[in-house]
Amino acid sequence: MSKERDTANAYRKQANEGDPKAMNNLGVCYMRGHGVTEDHEMAFQWYLRAASADDLYGCFNVAECYYRGDGVEQNMTLAFEWYLKAALKGDMQSQVNVANAYYLGSGVEQDHTKAFEWYREAAFQGHVQSQKNVGAAYWNGDGVERNLEECAFWYELAANSGDAQAQFATGWFHMTGTGVKEDKETGLRWMRRAMTQGYRPAIDWCKENGYRIV
Repeated sequence: MSKERDTANAYRKQANEGDPKAMNNLGVCYMRGHGVTEDHEMAFQWYLRAASADDLYGCFNVAECYYRGDGVEQNMTLAFEWYLKAALKGDMQSQVNVANAYYLGSGVEQDHTKAFEWYREAAFQGHVQSQKNVGAAYWNGDGVERNLEECAFWYELAANSGDAQAQFATGWFHMTGTGVKEDKETGLRWMRRAMTQGYRPAIDWCKENGYRIV
């Protein structure tokens, strides 16, 4: 405990000297009760000071507090505004949250085109669910013009990260020649990757179409 207290005191000293990262870290200490008495309102105030000094993590944490109503009254509009600040600084999770907000119309006017653009930003950074969301948008023509080649590309990217649903989709694309050149051997390899993870739709599809289950 004394070590945690010393760490919190060091952050406080640096924060009072104007260090934005220390401000955010002191907020984390108050949020978790590390080295100080747990105080979520105080945590929010330190996060806000860090965010106002342009600290990325401060922006994200302020957004999280507004989103959850933790240490401050819940406000989805302000949550969106702070997530957007962090997203514009390149924070992947904030990009996902901004995309979700645009998609659902939470704290901002619903706009599936902007949702797609932000999912794509997160997808470029390797966020697997966003890669699938981009693929689904291309499949449905939701927020972007329908494009089966792009759809297959993004699902295969997610499949390469080990996502069973994306592996099944990629297998189906190759088996049926949807968005890619038909290649049943490659398709079956992807199907079997999904099956080894116990992904039921892949197992059922292979059974229904006469392919051996492994």
